[in-house]
Amino acid sequence: MTNSPEPEPSELENIHSVTDPEKCREMERRYDWKLKKIKVNKGLPLEIDCIFHGEQTSFQDFWYDYQD
Repeated sequence: MTNSPEPEPSELENIHSVTDPEKCREMERRYDWKLKKIKVNKGLPLEIDCIFHGEQTSFQDFWYDYQD
């Protein structure tokens, strides 16, 4: 068993799938994330991957912030 080194912070990617590339830009503005690239995944229900710089997040994390 080998231990793989932790990725450098600059190498971390936060990926979220959407239906339209414009949604990537909306997430970038709304969450103050820096968009790294947009990747097309033909044949999947959500054909666009928005790839942002930084640690992976979950929208469920944000959801709990808005509940009373």
